[in-house]
Amino acid sequence: MPMAGRVIVQSIGALLIVGFLALLGILGMVVWFGERSQTYFDDAIQSRDIRSFAVELRSAIQSAESSQRGYVLTGNEIYLSPYNTAKVSAARQLEQIKRAPGWSGLPAVIDRLGRSVTDKITEMDQSVALKTDRKEAEALAVIKTNRGKALMDEINLFVSGIVRSADDRLTVGVTEQRANAAGLRLVSLVASLLIVLVVSGVVLMIYRYTREITRARDEHR
Repeated sequence: MPMAGRVIVQSIGALLIVGFLALLGILGMVVWFGERSQTYFDDAIQSRDIRSFAVELRSAIQSAESSQRGYVLTGNEIYLSPYNTAKVSAARQLEQIKRAPGWSGLPAVIDRLGRSVTDKITEMDQSVALKTDRKEAEALAVIKTNRGKALMDEINLFVSGIVRSADDRLTVGVTEQRANAAGLRLVSLVASLLIVLVVSGVVLMIYRYTREITRARDEHR
């Protein structure tokens, strides 16, 4: 093989290697960005779930409190069914919050929330039991201590903190997803341009080599 032909073949081989490496780079970046996207997607799902649990917990406690007040003030047992249902719902939502993965930064808040919910339910059960025993004055006295309101304020405070944290994580997740998409577009664009240049270089070399061979044959005729 003539020297020029050998050089062209080597150059084409080098360009093809560059193109192959560019393809590997695209594949690697796609996998990496895909893993990151999945991580942020999972975190967004967890944040959405715990936010929902916290809001439903607060709603259940408020519903239980409303039913408690209704029963203590009127003595109508129709309030007891929604009261018990709300307590069960609150306990279920609290357990969901405690079991939520990926919230290692909020154990103290969740622990304090759990104690406040337990104390609040105990306070409500006490007044309901007194009313059931026809101790109306003592039942009203429990409510008038305002301990129930203080506990409800604590619950609202902790729930608001959890909701804010979940919203912040959702915001971070959306921002990172956008950054991932932008990074993937950039890598794909650069690698695609590199591949186009490689293919163009190979085609150009083959074209020139073909012309040189044709010219050389014509000169020997």
